[in-house]
Amino acid sequence: MDDTELHYVTYDPKEIWHEMMMAYIEAGGDILYPGDEKEMLLRSVLADIVQLFAGVDNALRMQTLRYAIGDYLDIIGELRSCERIEAAPATATVTIVTNPTGVSETLDAGTAITADGELFYLLDEEVNLSGYEQTFTATVTADRNGSVGNGLLTGTQMHMQSPHPAINSITAASDATGGQEREDDDTYRERIREYGLARISTGPASQYEAAAKAVSSVVVDAKALNNGAGKVGVYLILSDETGKDALIQSIYDALNATDVRPLTDDVSVQLATDISYTLNVEYMTDTSMTSVTSLEQAVNEYQEWQDNTIGLAFNPDRLIAALYQAGATRVIWGSGSTFNGDDVEYTPISDTQRCKGTITLTAIS
Repeated sequence: MDDTELHYVTYDPKEIWHEMMMAYIEAGGDILYPGDEKEMLLRSVLADIVQLFAGVDNALRMQTLRYAIGDYLDIIGELRSCERIEAAPATATVTIVTNPTGVSETLDAGTAITADGELFYLLDEEVNLSGYEQTFTATVTADRNGSVGNGLLTGTQMHMQSPHPAINSITAASDATGGQEREDDDTYRERIREYGLARISTGPASQYEAAAKAVSSVVVDAKALNNGAGKVGVYLILSDETGKDALIQSIYDALNATDVRPLTDDVSVQLATDISYTLNVEYMTDTSMTSVTSLEQAVNEYQEWQDNTIGLAFNPDRLIAALYQAGATRVIWGSGSTFNGDDVEYTPISDTQRCKGTITLTAIS
């Protein structure tokens, strides 16, 4: 049993075996040695007892937010009105132009079309072809869940999986949006913790932020601000801005539901304003001790921290410290390094902004 974690039932198989042997001897039994039939029987009983203890302990742990996994975590989330974000396929609209065949027929729902022969999109509803030349728009859904389906862009030329004489051309009329992976346990657990009592319409900032994040896993950060009497502004950072307008509308609808916000609140939703920076980092290292990979990792970790939080002050000093810890022996800002067009230095930003930029590493010869 792992003693580094919290357990509701503690047990030691060796101690249980010792107590079983003592009870057996006190009841008049002989000392048992390995290989004895009675010893083997008692060993099997011990295994059942240990399994029972482990099962009870696991069942109790699955009732806690800290240790629950899978369906058990889903139950905890449901009890707190915070359901897991399930995997979903991307959807899009396509424009279909037909040839005049003189024959009326139907394209069945589920008919597959594709742009690359690998990812297919299926017609949501059947389409009636009149036999004349016509142009119409149809809705399609990716044939698999996940963000992979979001790669279809407006204007992409597509074709039927199986050639059809009535089809002249198929063009994506909108970007594919809405595709996402199922939320993993660790992310879901943290969101349940943040969600707390979000379904109680008292209007705390954390309620709006948690409800915004619950709409899609694409929402990296959300910040709710008081923009005046009865006015709430919610600002977002998205990991993928493909189809951002539709996602922002979905978040707006979710936050304006009457079971989420007080009736006196007027809620607006928009992306945080990007404040750009460019850091051309020139560095020196003891090449025998430091690899470029460790420096690149330090840069990636810094950008993950700096770029994904709304209202976080620009702090280039943190990057310098990280690079020194990664093995750099000298770090300077190269030509062209700027923050919002000015010098690179610690700079606070407003609660509606976020820093977002590029960092390049160049070794000093």
